[in-house]
Amino acid sequence: MRVVTQYVEKAQDLTSLKGIRLLRRMTPKQFASPPVLLLSYPRSGSSWAGKILATSKQLAYLREPITQPYLKRLGGEQAVFNVEDSHSDFDKYKKLADEAFAGIPRVHRGVIDNKRDFLPFTKNTKQKLLIKEVNPGAAKFYCTQYNVYLCLLLRHPAAVALSFHERGWLQRHSELLTDEPELDEWGRFGKLYGTFVAEAVEVVAQHHHAKIIQYEALVSDPKQQYANLFTDCGVALPDNFDSVIEQYCYSKSDLSSGYQTQRNSQLTAQKWKTKLSAEQINSLRAGYLTSALAYYREPSDWPI
Repeated sequence: MRVVTQYVEKAQDLTSLKGIRLLRRMTPKQFASPPVLLLSYPRSGSSWAGKILATSKQLAYLREPITQPYLKRLGGEQAVFNVEDSHSDFDKYKKLADEAFAGIPRVHRGVIDNKRDFLPFTKNTKQKLLIKEVNPGAAKFYCTQYNVYLCLLLRHPAAVALSFHERGWLQRHSELLTDEPELDEWGRFGKLYGTFVAEAVEVVAQHHHAKIIQYEALVSDPKQQYANLFTDCGVALPDNFDSVIEQYCYSKSDLSSGYQTQRNSQLTAQKWKTKLSAEQINSLRAGYLTSALAYYREPSDWPI
């Protein structure tokens, strides 16, 4: 009891993120193996999928514990890049990842979903870490370094591109590809998306504990697809599973900001078909088809 009191005095507030981080460092909580990594390209629906998975009491959820502090505190320039030891920010990135997979994330708003999951005195010994991240260029790094169960979430590149465009990110992101002068920003985005995700798909093929999920499959039959996903992650369905699906997949919430996780998911899946012009779609598709990604390649995937 004396030790606990000392921890509380030093942490000052057990409910604060800084207090939890201090307690986790002093008395690490052990999580069950393997950690679950939900990985996608940014704006591919992983926040939505992560919140649904986090309704299981057997999953302790961290939302972008590497990307968020890397971009907003440590001077990182891009969320998506190949994580190799030759990269100038490799040591920063690896330190953030080491802490995240130890369940001791950096203090940053929105990273910890449920603070109690990370207190060292809780008795839930069956809990696994669920980490949601948005850099498919780090897939090999994550699988090699942390022996994760990898869930790679794919989404139609046009839906992802539209979301980037609506946030004013498209042009800057497309500048990562500088050697394709014949492609406009839509075409460059398509090639970037296809190239990075194709590399992650190859990692899935080589990693024993991994699966590919398509956003469109999740929204077409969310109850069955999420039931399968909980099982694949090695955790039980939440007791209120039916209401979770209703809340997160069939909500009538306003979607104007684009950040809501409670949504009518079928509407969000189809939005690009009416929002993008034929010229934008054709340009995006032309760039995308130069990549090796084997998904979304049929003419029927690109209705105009």
